[in-house]
Amino acid sequence: MNKLLSKILFKTVIVILPLILVVIVSNIILSNNSEEVKNDKFKWQLTFEDNFDSFDRSKWQTMFDMNTRTIWSNKELQWYKDENVFADNGVLKIITKKESIFGKDAESEKQFEFTSGMINTARTFTQSYGKWEIKVKFPYKKGYWPAFWLVAKERPGLPEIDVFEYFGRKENSMSSSLHWGINYPSSEKDNSAPFYYVKSNEITGDFSDNWMIWSLECFPDKILWKLNDKIVFESTQGIPTGPMYIIANVAIKAWDENNGEVDRSDDPYVMEIDYIKAYKIIPE
Repeated sequence: MNKLLSKILFKTVIVILPLILVVIVSNIILSNNSEEVKNDKFKWQLTFEDNFDSFDRSKWQTMFDMNTRTIWSNKELQWYKDENVFADNGVLKIITKKESIFGKDAESEKQFEFTSGMINTARTFTQSYGKWEIKVKFPYKKGYWPAFWLVAKERPGLPEIDVFEYFGRKENSMSSSLHWGINYPSSEKDNSAPFYYVKSNEITGDFSDNWMIWSLECFPDKILWKLNDKIVFESTQGIPTGPMYIIANVAIKAWDENNGEVDRSDDPYVMEIDYIKAYKIIPE
């Protein structure tokens, strides 16, 4: 009886063992194929960093690369001044305030009611693909428009990626956007394909006077916008292939949505930046 049982068990093992091996090998192959499909094996390598222990003017410009200090086409109400940007206890501060000033450049001239500040890396740092990140805080104030954005080095033209914009229209609403095409529209006629495309998303939450970490990850096949490491917007269209540079600023505009009203109180508006970093993609 024992000999018979042993023979049966031996034959069973001989039959079942190859099947078990086939299952194991199949799972390994499927697992490897799954990793190939995901194709997410990469790491970020730091390419740019400023923690603002001081304000390094060798890294940053405080006017646009075209030597302008406002965006005339936006009908903005501020003129950017160098003095409105400085570091204080490891935090960069961009000050916007009610201050009358006559602004003149190659494009136009007029009397402005406000001064503000901006920084950009047009002449010092550009990057294609990768990750850009900012830790930032600012209050809500009607008509005040802080933003963190990337634009193509070759100007004028597109693309433009708005990591965030806080328009000063609704306290609990921010926007992330992507603009691409031939160029910005100059009339209703060219405000559509194939001249100009725009894709945007509204994000709601408690933003005023809260520290936030905004980041943008740009891959050859997609773009991801993140707030505090959570995806809030994504696109597989309009992906830039050329180098882009960083801009952070506070503009002021009398929006139609605000019935043309702007907060004209004397209290200065402060955009605070703890750090700005950029990374490139390194395949592993």
